[in-house]
Amino acid sequence: MLSILSIIYEISFFIFLVYIFLSMLFGIFSSRDKYNHMIASKTTASKDLFYCFIIPCFEEEAVIEHTLKNLVKFKFNGVIYVVDDASKDHTIQCAHKVADPRIQVLERKLPNAQKGKGDSLNFALTFLQTEIKAQHIAEDNTIVGVIDADAALSKHAMTRLNDYFSDPSTAIAQLRVKMYPTFKNALQVSQDAEFFTINNYSQIMRMFTSTVGLSGNGQFFRLSVVAEQIGYAPWGNALLDDYELTIKCMLKQIKIEYLADIYVYQQSLASYKRYIRQRSRWVQGNLDCLKYVKAVVTAKNLLFKQKLGIMYFLLQPWINILVDIVILVLGVHLGIVLVGVLGSSKFITTAGILLILFAVSLVWGLIFTSLYVIDLRHFDEPVPKWTLLLRLPFLISYLYVVLFFSIVTAFWRQISNQKEWLKTQREE
Repeated sequence: MLSILSIIYEISFFIFLVYIFLSMLFGIFSSRDKYNHMIASKTTASKDLFYCFIIPCFEEEAVIEHTLKNLVKFKFNGVIYVVDDASKDHTIQCAHKVADPRIQVLERKLPNAQKGKGDSLNFALTFLQTEIKAQHIAEDNTIVGVIDADAALSKHAMTRLNDYFSDPSTAIAQLRVKMYPTFKNALQVSQDAEFFTINNYSQIMRMFTSTVGLSGNGQFFRLSVVAEQIGYAPWGNALLDDYELTIKCMLKQIKIEYLADIYVYQQSLASYKRYIRQRSRWVQGNLDCLKYVKAVVTAKNLLFKQKLGIMYFLLQPWINILVDIVILVLGVHLGIVLVGVLGSSKFITTAGILLILFAVSLVWGLIFTSLYVIDLRHFDEPVPKWTLLLRLPFLISYLYVVLFFSIVTAFWRQISNQKEWLKTQREE
């Protein structure tokens, strides 16, 4: 039994290492200049682009005013839809505090509200369809952007988006994601390193394998392409609505690209409890997307590398829960063995081996911490205090211990058919 568990662990660890290695390989050795030229080469922006920013909101009074103030600083022709999903707080009042003719607050009322983020986004897109028809705005020139209620675009974002979508052949793009650089603890720094560096390398690799994934924050697409291929209600009811749309786009051969040189900020979580809660929703959303497995496997228009990328993503929760159980069982067994040989030379040998394995695992944390600092300096972003950076390698290497609780929570909620949205609580 223990030998079988060891084999399962070794296979899973090998798959993980291959994925991490390939991500680093593409991320590090794809020069920024070459990569940015690959995703867009124009320098003159089209003046005909019409932007529609959709900001889904449910009880976002703590952050929505700041988000809107940041967004209206940018010069663009378009609208900003604040979609309030029957909030009980002062979200609507806070949104109205920002005076700008481009802002429209769309109020949803119960019982038609609070049916998920995807439903709110589809509601806004249907509203947009009516608006642009009335104003005789072409769908080819209409760019839809989805940002979270706590988001802020980096300073050159609109210039870059104009440049990108001025090419009529472009369809949909995902911006890089970064946390606001106001870190109280190492957990927040680990989230910034995860998104800004580790996920960035993964997305660059996915550019080469045509499997770029959309995020819930910072996705932009040309309305005509998505509407014609998927419809005016492209988002589904999965708790991971962004990846559900990703799969739909891939099945329709809509090319998703990744813009690594601009990004969208969002809040990080300082509380482990909130962090586990947020990640459990993401894992459960991943489980929701398993309904697309048959369509992906049987799709004739998907390349093998695309199918492999999608299946790897969809199977991650199952691989993770299996590996966590294996580690738990092997860890208990090893603990029993160590107690049995306590005080003997065998105990010293076994303990030494464990320390070596611990140190080897820490190498990945040290590597990604270094790459993270290099990325921050390249983009003139503030580097966290050294006291936080000292803890970062340990969090990167061993955060799976914390994530185990989110995975268990997600599986329990899925089994018990608990589908309500676990909203991330914002901080002032």
